[in-house]
Amino acid sequence: MRCLFVLVALALALPTAAAAAPARSIGDEGLSDPRQRQLPARHRLRIAIVADWVRASQACDDSPKRCERFHFAPLLLDFAYQLQFAKYAMFRPSIGIGYNVGNSRNAMPAVLQPSLFAGYQGKLFGAAAGWSFIFPFPTVANQDNGHQGLAQPALWGNHALQLELSLTSRLDRGALNFGLRVGGMKTHLIHLNLDLKRWYPIVTFSLGWYFEVGKRRRERAAASP
Repeated sequence: MRCLFVLVALALALPTAAAAAPARSIGDEGLSDPRQRQLPARHRLRIAIVADWVRASQACDDSPKRCERFHFAPLLLDFAYQLQFAKYAMFRPSIGIGYNVGNSRNAMPAVLQPSLFAGYQGKLFGAAAGWSFIFPFPTVANQDNGHQGLAQPALWGNHALQLELSLTSRLDRGALNFGLRVGGMKTHLIHLNLDLKRWYPIVTFSLGWYFEVGKRRRERAAASP
């Protein structure tokens, strides 16, 4: 009977010891608890898919009567470096290159887009403001699709000012990032009899992955005696 009481006491003590063990081993090995959100690393690289959308002008044809609204929609592969400083502040230069998937792609097929953004980056949410120069090339105003399509617009000198909201979640050795930007794009639009310099609304979605710079080196340094 005495042995039975001893075994029961040991069984009750095991969960407490097991619960305390991970905390001690995490601290001893210099690791972090994956359930606890951490501030972003100071230096990170990001690769992302970025999609812009701008509603451009419309063209009509009288024979037969038809009208078509044109859209400028670059789909880009974007490469960025993000610096985290002053704990919650961030600065991110980037450059993207891709293709216009909108129905104005015959007039503006390829797109190059450098950007600069700065703002707040917390453990999960981020907010920033930034500038982008959206350079379509080659740009040929009033180009059609070669199948009796309507003339397409060309947008020159595109400077975009946007506000960005983002969500970043750490996964394994990196972080998954979702972003939404809204703002205005100042452009010079040339389309048929239109020759306008004005602002157009622009909306941008992004999906990216962050890589920490120097993480393995820091882990080896923390593990060494």
